[in-house]
Amino acid sequence: MTTTATSAPDTQPLGVLIGRCALRDENAFVALYQATSSKLLGVILRIVVQRHWAEEVLQEGYLNIWRHADSYNASRGAPMTWMTNIMRNQAFDFLRRAEYRAYRRETSDEETLVGPNPGPQQQTETSAELARLHRCLETLAERQRRCVLLIHHEGFTPVEVAQREAVPLGTVKTWVRRGLMRLRECLSE
Repeated sequence: MTTTATSAPDTQPLGVLIGRCALRDENAFVALYQATSSKLLGVILRIVVQRHWAEEVLQEGYLNIWRHADSYNASRGAPMTWMTNIMRNQAFDFLRRAEYRAYRRETSDEETLVGPNPGPQQQTETSAELARLHRCLETLAERQRRCVLLIHHEGFTPVEVAQREAVPLGTVKTWVRRGLMRLRECLSE
């Protein structure tokens, strides 16, 4: 099937959308964002960890994609690879910035003030909570537990988990939703 000028932007290949972004087509940019933002947010989250930082990096990364769309060369790599590299570089730039370094210093200072080792009461409470969480996780089926942990602990997106587990995306979403509901019930008991 060939793409014509009248095709809807969201049905066009990513390379075509990037090319249209180079021509400053805002509709193509919106379609590109809708097609790729969840995957790219997952990539960034694995680097910067905190969601509000990842969203900031994502926004800055898309601005770079918009500004430099004319530099994309299909012969040098796939569109998603090009965009992923932009996002990864943006995330690493963020980690070098003063805001992140100040946060790390502040966190380090708090650990020093509080002490690196929690007191016996805090250790006991933490151990009890972790044991309870572990018991509740054990009530989930193996694949369901793995999906919940991959998404909520490892930072994978549901699409990545579906590919990794070789199951439909809807199945992953159902397992995770039901798993979280079961964990909430178990932890409240």
